[in-house]
Amino acid sequence: MRYLLQLIRRIVGTAQLQNLLMQVQQQTARPDSPPPASPAAQPPLPMLSGTREEVRQLVARSYLRGDGLEIGAFASPLALPEGARVRYLDKYSADDIGKPFTISGLSLADFGVDIAAIVVPDIVDNGETLAKVGDYSQDFVVANHVLEHFEDPLKGFKNMLRVLKHGGFLYLSLPEMRHSFDRTRIPTPFEHLLQDYEQGPGWSRAMAYQEFAQIFASHGMDKGLFPRAHGPGLESFVQGQAAELEKADFSIHFHAWTMDGMQEMFLATKQHFGLAFETRLMAQNEDEVIFIFQKTVPQVASAAA
Repeated sequence: MRYLLQLIRRIVGTAQLQNLLMQVQQQTARPDSPPPASPAAQPPLPMLSGTREEVRQLVARSYLRGDGLEIGAFASPLALPEGARVRYLDKYSADDIGKPFTISGLSLADFGVDIAAIVVPDIVDNGETLAKVGDYSQDFVVANHVLEHFEDPLKGFKNMLRVLKHGGFLYLSLPEMRHSFDRTRIPTPFEHLLQDYEQGPGWSRAMAYQEFAQIFASHGMDKGLFPRAHGPGLESFVQGQAAELEKADFSIHFHAWTMDGMQEMFLATKQHFGLAFETRLMAQNEDEVIFIFQKTVPQVASAAA
């Protein structure tokens, strides 16, 4: 019964489920029994409408406060509400950011990056491991369009939860692959992610760069950044781009998901590792999907009799 209620709640929402249960109680009550009390009024949920940035700010105002961490903000840090203080973590130091960057003859500006907007990190660290961040130390963690860049997303997600205090919030957004250049790819299944986690991602690294290089070459040619090629010439060009991207350790989209695939991934991750968190919000915001996860206190298994 509990699982049926959870399913109905996911479909119709908590408030509507309460109304349905009240109607069932009214219909099955004995004639002489008093009518059940009405459920407590639910506060109206804010409408998630507006521009992409306005929706982000609305969600941030609703959940983020205290002292937190943003991973991989780069040139697009999340605008935070009053009362929220943040430190920025990235694998690129101030010296790295200041160096000229080119890949395949293209600069960061060619990739649409506003150089002046790049955030200098307070903490230089690997976002997957968060080795310099203590357990239970953060009121919130922000990771916008970061998880798809991780070679081992399960490790990264687990560490984001690790550094949160009980009751803390993880604000995480991902690009919906059908609304990005990833649309031609096959969604990453959970089994692939689990293999990356258990065996290390080296087994799929070259394959990921090869797949990304095909998209990279196609888009570059469409935008006039690369000369057009076809047949053996195109294949040779793609192979060369894959090798150059991998050699430069370029931060590609190693993984891609649809909105349904994201839900399935987080649920499977929770069940497989026995993680203690609840999904408080999931909302599509133009080309991305925003998730709010809240870290909860894990249940302690009772001793065997």
